[in-house]
Amino acid sequence: MRPELQTVIALGLVLAAVGYFVTRWLRARRKPGCGGGCGCSGKKF
Repeated sequence: MRPELQTVIALGLVLAAVGYFVTRWLRARRKPGCGGGCGCSGKKF
């Protein structure tokens, strides 16, 4: 396998992993429930 191809594949895997973790982090930051405007407790069970 050519070194250039290995580099492209490795960078693609790294970008996919970073994208996955950023997506997980952004989803975890969201408030549970409706956002707190309806009077609910907003706690995650």
